[in-house]
Formats: sequence, C-alpha cells, structure tokens
Amino acid sequence: MNLVLAMAISIGTVSGLWMVVAYFLGLTDITALMVPAWAAFVGMPLYFASGGGKKGLAKTFAANAGGSIMSIVMVLIASALSFLGEPIPIAVAVGVGSFIVVAYSLWPVMSYIPGGFAGASAAFAFGVGTDISMLIALIIAMFSGAFAGYIADVWGHSMAKQSFDQSTAA
Repeated sequence: MNLVLAMAISIGTVSGLWMVVAYFLGLTDITALMVPAWAAFVGMPLYFASGGGKKGLAKTFAANAGGSIMSIVMVLIASALSFLGEPIPIAVAVGVGSFIVVAYSLWPVMSYIPGGFAGASAAFAFGVGTDISMLIALIIAMFSGAFAGYIADVWGHSMAKQSFDQSTAA
C-alpha cells in the first residue's frame, strides 16, 4: 500500500475515533471540562506540518501551548492600554505578542512559529480571554490532536512499510 493511502486510512480512522471519544466524554459541546473537540483538529495537522515524529510532536506541544498562553498576554496588554482608545491597545498587544512568538522560536523546542500563531488563534477563537481553565482545556484539546496525529503517523507508516515489505518478499 502506498504511503498516502496508508496515511489516509490511519488519519481517517484516528479522527473518527477521536470524535467518538469526544462524544462520550461530552466534548462535542461545551461541558464542565470545556475541552473543545474541534481544537484537536487544529493540533493534528500542525503535528504533520511540524515534520512529525517525536521531535515534531514536542515542538507542536510547546508552540501550541506558548501561543495559547501568549493570547492571554495580548489580552492583558490590550486591557492595560485601553485608556489609549481603539485601535491602539489591540494593535500594540498583537504586535508585542507576535514579536514574542517569533522571538521565542530561538529556543529550539519553541521553534515552530506557525504552531505558536495557531495556538494564539485557537485561544482567541475559543474565547479564552484571561480564563485559565479555558486555556488549559484548549491546550489539552490541541495536545490530544497532535498526539492523535502522532499515532496516525506511526500507524500509517507501519501499514505502508508492511505492504512494501510483503510486496518485495514475493
């Protein structure tokens, strides 16, 4: 089996299974846990775009968490500067936050800049604001998605390798 087909099978299966788990945990709606199932589907492609493997998984985790945390910093900066009148506070906050997301990429584990921006964007989309419990829920969901991507990646490569090994042995 070629790698694309093997990955399609593994990613499709893992994605479907995630939704079953999310449904039974009540994650497809806002619940007491408030873990958004959709955010896993942000984390999964980010894992693949990071280059995958254990190194890509670590970079995705770190960058998503860093960007998500940075969204709170941006909200706090904008709030502190609110006396300046719109659009200055949000412009300064986003400028400073964006600078930091790119600057902290000098640290190797945080070097996945798109993952940082995706984490911040997901936090804004989820409405985290300054709510730490919502931030944690979002990070859990994004981590779950990245980890599901890792599982699908390992499984898909295994299926493709087994198929290749069987075809060369014949």
